[in-house]
Amino acid sequence: MEAARRSHSLTTDTPVRFLKGVGEGREALLANAGLAIVGDLLMFFPYRFEDRRHPVHIRDLRRIDAPVSLRGRLLSASLKVSPIKRLRIFEAILDDGTGTVMLVWFNQPYLKDQLKKGDQLAIYGQPRVNSYGKLQIENPDFEKLDPAGESEDEGAIVPVYSAVSGIPPKAIRKIVQQSLEAAATLVDPLPDILRSRLKVIPIIEAVLSLHHPQSLDGSFESFRTPAHRRIILQEFFAFQLSLRVRRASEEQSLKSRKTIIDDRIRELARKALPFTLTKAQKRVLKEIAADLQSDRPMYRLLQGDVGSGKTIIALISALITIGNGHQAALLAPTEILAEQHLQRIRQLVEHAGIRVAKLTGSTPAAEARSILGELQRGTIDLIVGTHALLEDRVRFRSFALAIVDEQHRFGVAQRKKFFAKGDLPDILVMTATPIPRSLALTIFGDLELSVIDELPPGRLPIKTIVRGSARLPKVYEFIEQQLADGAQSYIVFPIIEESEKLDLTPLTVGFESLRRVFPSRRLAMLHGRMSAEEKSLTMAAFKRGEIDILVATTVIEVGIDVPNASIMMIMDSDRFGLSQLHQLRGRVGRGSRKSYCVLIRDETTSEEAKERLKTFEQTRDGFDVAEKDLQMRGAGDFLGTRQSGMPRFRFGNILRDHELMELARDVAIETLAREGLEGADRLARALTDESSGAKD
Repeated sequence: MEAARRSHSLTTDTPVRFLKGVGEGREALLANAGLAIVGDLLMFFPYRFEDRRHPVHIRDLRRIDAPVSLRGRLLSASLKVSPIKRLRIFEAILDDGTGTVMLVWFNQPYLKDQLKKGDQLAIYGQPRVNSYGKLQIENPDFEKLDPAGESEDEGAIVPVYSAVSGIPPKAIRKIVQQSLEAAATLVDPLPDILRSRLKVIPIIEAVLSLHHPQSLDGSFESFRTPAHRRIILQEFFAFQLSLRVRRASEEQSLKSRKTIIDDRIRELARKALPFTLTKAQKRVLKEIAADLQSDRPMYRLLQGDVGSGKTIIALISALITIGNGHQAALLAPTEILAEQHLQRIRQLVEHAGIRVAKLTGSTPAAEARSILGELQRGTIDLIVGTHALLEDRVRFRSFALAIVDEQHRFGVAQRKKFFAKGDLPDILVMTATPIPRSLALTIFGDLELSVIDELPPGRLPIKTIVRGSARLPKVYEFIEQQLADGAQSYIVFPIIEESEKLDLTPLTVGFESLRRVFPSRRLAMLHGRMSAEEKSLTMAAFKRGEIDILVATTVIEVGIDVPNASIMMIMDSDRFGLSQLHQLRGRVGRGSRKSYCVLIRDETTSEEAKERLKTFEQTRDGFDVAEKDLQMRGAGDFLGTRQSGMPRFRFGNILRDHELMELARDVAIETLAREGLEGADRLARALTDESSGAKD
């Protein structure tokens, strides 16, 4: 086998089993990590580097607040078990002649077979002073020195790769190092014209530089070297070109229907309006109306802060469609929100003879069969529902407008299945989560963007207050005063029941405690494990004023509208993202009462978490909140990567590199115009190949 390895000339297509140190077991482990061929390893870039060129002395460690390289001999090495949490801890003492330092590895018992007293080691790790005032380094990277005191990694800039289960970091480095022999066989997927337009270096130069940088200056650490720019722009351009190709493919077909907006439809919309539209709403409605009248299908994102009036715009859009003899559907993420949409819409259109129905997972079988029949015959104009609308049995007579509310809560495949139920339906997706432009370009790059950036007149500002848990009695006194004045309150907990992993107050415990705090008040619970009927009955009672305090989880985050509820108290608020806090805050302030949002944090909350909450306390505008949330948490946590279908980039960061994303979008549009749909599609497929440059 070794002879076969040596005689095999490496290319990007070479299976990883031909690399030294990769047997059947490691081949399977690498494949599970998406590393099946050498080309995959070439694009498996380090996520950080360790500069081991300047070893330090142990005597100097207390003055250093950064990872360090050390050399020394082990005075002792032993495996212990912690009496408290039963952790297996491997401890060793390193001596370099100037002093000693404790080395500690947690849950790595196998080290007792690798490290012995007297071993010479090169160490890399972060020194710190433990609770006993002793200096130690936790979980350091180490390498045994040969008898001559030599080390492969010491004195070098060492790449650190993402962990591959079952393979030690040092072995990963050696495997990737071998793959670099095949770098010369990389085929650059970007033609010269695109490299010139994007101002990027060739792929081979970028790959070699990213695996073995010559220096670690500020530009490298900030992902601003020519090599970083090349990989980031290739990722962004591939993504944007794929979006544009998909959009162009869908737009090749023209709608067979014609939509007109005449005086009859204007009168229908006018009668449904409960108030005068804001300037922002009028602007957005004009954009949507133009799309509906176009011969190409609409693909539009309607974005607006909590309470900005997106639903009324969606309803008018539906009325235009219905007035032209077609059907519309509104897909909501929860049954509570679907029910609220149904009630609101019926109030506004019942005078006009518009037939509205609701279909959810809890709709009784007989009623569901009746609704499905009417929908297929066309006697229902507008259907409101949840995931039940995605079922194969749901068919329309003439489905022309698909509205998706809080669309990032549905996966890409779910949305496609919904849209496929019509003949090129117009598509309007809505979100109350204000999304910064950089993120909107990434997730919704193939949609036109409409933004409602003002609230209806008369909305009172919500006073936001942060309090430590020690001040809860005073907060309860305040809530009691407000309840005595006729107000209602939400109290939100992050989890339903106790968890061994999370040190949080659960809703079930909190509910019993609150019943003792407010013995004369009517309390009810609302959470995701309740049946749809239980949730609907509870919300209806709260809306009628039959419940004073609704104790809930974040199931109330989206869409629930109770004008008399003017207090939102959020327990363990430091565990929520800013955008989620903003969504919860938006549940109050919807009526004529002065409203309050009280954030309760633990007294031991970190300074960083306190600063986040202080930022939220002082920020009112949802777009400002979203920008800060994106900066603090990153894009994946901002919306939830799995739910949003948001792509994961190797190096690209849509906040840090937003200007590169915009350049990639512009060049993608130019490329589609120059190459045509077929040529652009070919290029997009080549760029999105997992090996990003491997030969066919």
